[in-house]
Amino acid sequence: MRKLLTISLFFFSLIATAQNFLSWQFNDRYFAVSIGTGASTYFGELNSKNTISDDFSQFNIGIEARLLNRVGARIDAGIFSLSGADRNAADSSFQRQRNLSFNSRNLHFQLHTIYYLKPYQGDYYKRWFFDPFIFTGVGYMKYNPTADLGGETYSLREAQTEGAEYRKWVTTIPVGIGAKFKANEFLNINLEVSYHFTFTDYLDDVSSTYAAEFTNATSELLSDRKEEVGVVNPEFYDLIQPGAVRGNPDTNDSFLQISIKAEIFLPPDLFSRKNNAIVKKPSAY
Repeated sequence: MRKLLTISLFFFSLIATAQNFLSWQFNDRYFAVSIGTGASTYFGELNSKNTISDDFSQFNIGIEARLLNRVGARIDAGIFSLSGADRNAADSSFQRQRNLSFNSRNLHFQLHTIYYLKPYQGDYYKRWFFDPFIFTGVGYMKYNPTADLGGETYSLREAQTEGAEYRKWVTTIPVGIGAKFKANEFLNINLEVSYHFTFTDYLDDVSSTYAAEFTNATSELLSDRKEEVGVVNPEFYDLIQPGAVRGNPDTNDSFLQISIKAEIFLPPDLFSRKNNAIVKKPSAY
């Protein structure tokens, strides 16, 4: 009997929660959570043609609060991949002779300020079908460029291919545009394009000059890979040696992200206990 009572209480609790969530006209909703995917493109020394990636290797989650009539704030966390390779450069070019490459799996945390081009309609379920916005903010990203050699994957940071040490984390500045499309009363489909400036030129492990000394033979092979393609251009082949130019330290690396997200609005009392809601109305309202 006690088990039956417990099951019944749990069942009715689920019904009450569902009704609370679906009671979209009873309370306005100021918070929304999102989950999405997309493609990420790196821009730096190993993407000479500025080719845009169509590899959907990005995953992100976020929570947003509508603070003012046209202003919102969002916390976002994501995992995504970046890659670049000189083998995609033009034939006989310096990059093709250089023959460097990298891959990285990155962890990214961001705080965004969002400005909506249309004013808030007064209740979330009355929102615009098409709701464009712009955003900027600050991010903090963990990156670790790697490369394959002899069937093994090596950390290029640890190899110190240019004889330089650089940090695992870097600050980023995102700038983006997007639009929300209303799917139903409490669901949006969001499309975003964002460009991310970084404060490093080592996303790809290529920045300045070839190192003159190495701690081991593997590091030296990872630094100078011209022998793997042979003589592509005799002039550039002879130029590649210790102390020679390997990258361009005057320009930091950056990346572009194209994302699609599903966003759902949270009832203000979804996690409440006797009106002490965890998710509360922003103080600006």
